[in-house]
Amino acid sequence: STLPSAGVGALLTIYVLGSEFSLISLLGLFLLIGVVKKNAIMMIDLALHLEREQGMTPEESIRSACLQRLRPILMTTMAAILGALPLLLSTAEGAEMRKPLGLTIIG
Repeated sequence: STLPSAGVGALLTIYVLGSEFSLISLLGLFLLIGVVKKNAIMMIDLALHLEREQGMTPEESIRSACLQRLRPILMTTMAAILGALPLLLSTAEGAEMRKPLGLTIIG
């Protein structure tokens, strides 16, 4: 359920801020999907490991995986946002081409 919400959030941000959906926006959307997918894989992989190795119930393993992976997921998300801020805020030559990429990643 994280992939659709990330995609919808990025598209809504583009729409609300009056930007156009371009090829650069599509690349940003692909990048965003990759980050969200990696985060989900980290969490599910740990949950399956806890379920198999420690005999936890599925509910317990998912809850524990969420608690243990929250900080790495937040760190990855903040790195992506802080890395995209210069793309979004730049006023240098060619910035109009890079802004949709930053907008999509942050949105």
